[in-house]
Amino acid sequence: MHIVSGKNLSREELEEVNKWMQQNSISTQRLRREFSDVLPLAEIFKRDYPRLVDLFNYPKKSSVQLKLANWETFNFKVLSKLNMTLTKDFMEQMANGVSGAAEVMLHEVIRLEKRQRLAEQRNAALRQEQLWEENDEIKTVVVNKQIGDGIVQVPQKMILYSLYEKVERDSHAKDVIIDAYQQRLTHMESIIKLKTERIDELLMQMGKQPQKRATSNATNCFFAYDGKNSLIQKHISPTQASSPTHLDADGFNI
Repeated sequence: MHIVSGKNLSREELEEVNKWMQQNSISTQRLRREFSDVLPLAEIFKRDYPRLVDLFNYPKKSSVQLKLANWETFNFKVLSKLNMTLTKDFMEQMANGVSGAAEVMLHEVIRLEKRQRLAEQRNAALRQEQLWEENDEIKTVVVNKQIGDGIVQVPQKMILYSLYEKVERDSHAKDVIIDAYQQRLTHMESIIKLKTERIDELLMQMGKQPQKRATSNATNCFFAYDGKNSLIQKHISPTQASSPTHLDADGFNI
């Protein structure tokens, strides 16, 4: 259990707190008064741990005693579940708005966030390691890696060089196949382009052919009765059609 009590922050720690406050849109003005009540801190924890924090448990208070009661409730219901606890003296400092107490509390929030990120990374590495243990071709070595402010040992997975060579050969063979298909695709595209140009050329040639017109010496045609209850087809030239004609009783030229 991490115990938080009053202390003096270093210059670097104060700069870290100020930077964190800017990133989280927290004003440095009236910081002691605002954080004398636990509600602003509860709202921060509500963002990161929504199931753990119920803001209705921390109504805004004005008197020091009621503020202290809020801090004690928050310390028991929330912080203790995150492996952190505030001393009685430090909670009284927060409720009374003692100078520097709010900065210490926010610095502890920053440290808690770092511990949570580190724990998540370790858990992810352990889960991955459990999956890798099923493969005999993958070996585990431990390397030192800087995470946050500290150096931790992290399992690093390595494979046999012979396996690496096999994967490299397979990858090269696939690249050759992809290149061959790419060349075929380029060739097919060029053929399609040539055929398209040829089709367009033929269509243009067909469009240039003049349309067939009717000849000027075409004859006019009409039908007439021959007097025997049958039709006879008659043809006359345009010259004859333009000259006056006389028809007999049966409709023929006289």
